[in-house]
Amino acid sequence: MRIGIQTWGSEGDIRPFVALGAALARRGHQVELVYTEIGDRRYEAVAEALGFTARAVSSPIVDGDRAIAIGLKVLGTRDQLQQGLIIARDLLEPVMAPMHEAAVDLCRRSDLLIHHFILHGARAAADLAGVPTVTMQFAHMLIPSRHIHPPGTPRLGEWWNALAWKIGRFALNRTLLKDVNRFRAPLGLAPFADLIDHAWPAPLLNLVACSPAFLDRPDDWPACHRMCGFVELPSHEHEAVSREVDAFLSSGPAPVFMGFGSLMPIAGNVHSDDTLRTFEEAARRAGCRAIIQSDADLASTEGVLYVKRTPHKLVFPRCAAVVHHAGAGTTHATLRAGVPSIPVPHVSDQFGWSEELQRLGVAPSPLRRTRLTAAALASRITETLNDPTKKAAAMSMRARMQTDNGAETAAGLIESAFARSATAGQAAVE
Repeated sequence: MRIGIQTWGSEGDIRPFVALGAALARRGHQVELVYTEIGDRRYEAVAEALGFTARAVSSPIVDGDRAIAIGLKVLGTRDQLQQGLIIARDLLEPVMAPMHEAAVDLCRRSDLLIHHFILHGARAAADLAGVPTVTMQFAHMLIPSRHIHPPGTPRLGEWWNALAWKIGRFALNRTLLKDVNRFRAPLGLAPFADLIDHAWPAPLLNLVACSPAFLDRPDDWPACHRMCGFVELPSHEHEAVSREVDAFLSSGPAPVFMGFGSLMPIAGNVHSDDTLRTFEEAARRAGCRAIIQSDADLASTEGVLYVKRTPHKLVFPRCAAVVHHAGAGTTHATLRAGVPSIPVPHVSDQFGWSEELQRLGVAPSPLRRTRLTAAALASRITETLNDPTKKAAAMSMRARMQTDNGAETAAGLIESAFARSATAGQAAVE
């Protein structure tokens, strides 16, 4: 097949699509990725090394100062729906037109379009071209089910879940759905009646890129939703733990790893300095050693090692716990490593993943980013290190996730879905 892929967002929104492109290319498909990065990361060289092409459109979306301002605005907004609206209005809708144009161009060369579930411009381009689509999303807890409680709501059972999803659906349809249908109208495309059920997931296949170890597939999900496991880049032979990191890991008790991934404040500004001081002070109060990931050039001390990048797959299993922002990728990496978490959610689905980690027994109660202090973080580190049940629960999840192969599973589901689509199309012609 000639497969077009389009995604948008931060590193955590783009790397899974790069991994999916690699899996499809290994199966002999011709793959072209178009991405829009909030920041300035580039993926052309990685894609080329993995056997397909990639190009950026409207990247970065905003400059550094503007990105910081938007980030602080989102962090200062308590309501998760309002956080989503800010992200959509400030980081998605302003680049929707050029992304749609790129998707129209991509569809001309594609038998199938795969895109981030939130990219309604890509869906519109495929609808105009008559190209079948597949979507991918990263959080199972954002798909309605009477068996799943909406993030941020109390756990009161199935009756409450059903009611809470109705309320959430109403709120989303009154806000984000209007933007989707407003975009489609001038193109002559029919409006969607519902955001969660119709506008976001492709009816052919919506890949839910999380491990089936989290839950059995809910029996009230529509057939399009298929859990495939987290879609991550393959390990490369050149990946290795540096001598400095290996020496630190071997020189004393297992440390606590600390970092917020792509949400870590940019080095050199007051927000970065405050975060790093908080990490160091929390480690001192908890009496633990720490590896702190940051792009700052800082000197390490006897009990604290600073790193810029290090392979999580190799380092996490040698750590006592991981302090992280609870993004989908890092959450899966900690569980695959069998290590407890201290979640510090910032935005969006990170609150849902934090609740999942607590539900699984591998983490204490989440510490919201706006409430992050050295004392609060040290308290949660101490609680986690002194509770052997959290380590046992993490090791249990690790064992259940060993057979996960998200990229290959997703590629197989895509091929099957396309075959069904082709068969249905031929039957319609006949």
